[in-house]
Amino acid sequence: MLRRSAVIALAVIAALIPSSRAAQTAAPRQSPADNSDKWKTEKWNTPSPPAAYYEKLKSAPAPIRDLSGIWDAGGLEGGIQPNGAYEYPDDPEHLRHDVPYTALGKEARLKNKPGSGVSGQFPVAEVNDPVDYCDPQGMPRNDLFELRVIEILENTNQLVILNQYNDTWRIIWTDGRDLPADPAPRWNGYAVGKWLDDYTFIARYLGMDPRTWLDNVGRPHSDALQVEERWQRVNSDTLELTVTIDDPKFYTQPWKGLDRYVLHRLPDEFDINELICSATETAEYNRLVGNPLDPAPAGSTNK
Repeated sequence: MLRRSAVIALAVIAALIPSSRAAQTAAPRQSPADNSDKWKTEKWNTPSPPAAYYEKLKSAPAPIRDLSGIWDAGGLEGGIQPNGAYEYPDDPEHLRHDVPYTALGKEARLKNKPGSGVSGQFPVAEVNDPVDYCDPQGMPRNDLFELRVIEILENTNQLVILNQYNDTWRIIWTDGRDLPADPAPRWNGYAVGKWLDDYTFIARYLGMDPRTWLDNVGRPHSDALQVEERWQRVNSDTLELTVTIDDPKFYTQPWKGLDRYVLHRLPDEFDINELICSATETAEYNRLVGNPLDPAPAGSTNK
């Protein structure tokens, strides 16, 4: 029961108070500068390196036709994108950076009610973001919201991208096949890719489930959506990602959600933390906060 949990939590906090007081008289902690290389020695729950690390990095030339590795998309520096796609951040009036909607696209946008960002002005009970119910983000929202650490793996006929957020993956076929003509919808769609030159890889997606949003502010897409990812290997330690949205039903012209967005390479031993949506915790949160007047779900012990 929640009351019992609260009592336990208070007991834990009380037990920690002496330790906190002792810490006040202990030797002062090292400054961030003194700890700037600590992340390289930690094998579990590794933090991303500080920005200063990349500034002093002297990188080797880019390997030919190789995107493999663990890549840091910037975290709080931009990869999370709480206010919409990085190149089109939303504003309260939806005027300064809005995307080129068709009339049908504008109508679809007004039906979406995000719960965060500058557009998140709706009561919690009205929010209808699919991600708030642990639905997969899908493509291209994997790139346009919560783009954190990713790992890219390659074999003879596939390029596989592993996302830290929600512990998801997607497959890009590189064996020369064409995209399907009329595919059944998938969260991440269907993808094929090829090397444009020795350092530029192009992936094309279609067949994305129209229930997904493009980004965190509720920009919609139709079943006609096609997405292009352009990965540019700048040097051994740097990738640039461009994401182009093309949906003639909802947008009058293609637009770029990311434009040469920079990702930095992390060490091969970097440990990627879990960031997974728990369906049971989400359901309980939505019951207590989203609509507290709803009855408890069947089998629930929280009253």
